[in-house]
Amino acid sequence: MITVDNFRLASCQATLFTPDEEISTPKLVGGLLPRWLPTFDADPVLLPPAEGLPREVPRIILNSTSGSWRCEIAPARLNLFWRGTKSVSPAVTPTLTEFFRDATTLLNEYADFLKTRVGRLAAVLSRYASHPSPGLFLAGHFCQERWMTTPFNRPENFELHAHKRFSMGEFHVNSWVRNKTGHASIESDVQPIVLVEQDINTLQEEADTRSFDGGDVVRFFSGVSSEFDVILRLYYPSAS
Repeated sequence: MITVDNFRLASCQATLFTPDEEISTPKLVGGLLPRWLPTFDADPVLLPPAEGLPREVPRIILNSTSGSWRCEIAPARLNLFWRGTKSVSPAVTPTLTEFFRDATTLLNEYADFLKTRVGRLAAVLSRYASHPSPGLFLAGHFCQERWMTTPFNRPENFELHAHKRFSMGEFHVNSWVRNKTGHASIESDVQPIVLVEQDINTLQEEADTRSFDGGDVVRFFSGVSSEFDVILRLYYPSAS
């Protein structure tokens, strides 16, 4: 049995979509990025200017020397990531509230610095739980018993994806949940896992007309912090 309490955080992502932006690398390097050195203390990666480069391709990539934090700056979007590494112990893994609080500060600093319109917001995270037979567990967890004799009696891999639309307070959002098998390096050993990826984002069709301000950004990412846990608990209830 796997419950919500067995999952560990693998990665978090917070994204602003900036459909009108044309970023200036010198402006960002000279003005904003020095403020972010406490978080992104590794040498930045700067992509040379090129004609016809898709707007989603990052022009600037920032990393922390620990390898945990990463930032990708493209004209169309800003992505912030936290990722668990072998050097990161569970004791220093951020809570969802801590990650989205810190990410919100950086996202709003970026939008304020460029005075850019924010058309969409998105949050993504991955969590995992060890299991010796994750494919068989997922099949039994989500399928009726009659399917466990055949064809799901011995699956090596298994995936279940679900998509919903709902209102998260004032925000109309998509919610994706992907349950699947995988492997992870845990305590110097590669182990089979159940991997759950969750994605909550505002609607693509609203991106051309919406303009999210700093307060909207704070409320959205504050909301997803708890909503992710509520959703995971629906899929993997506590034993009690």
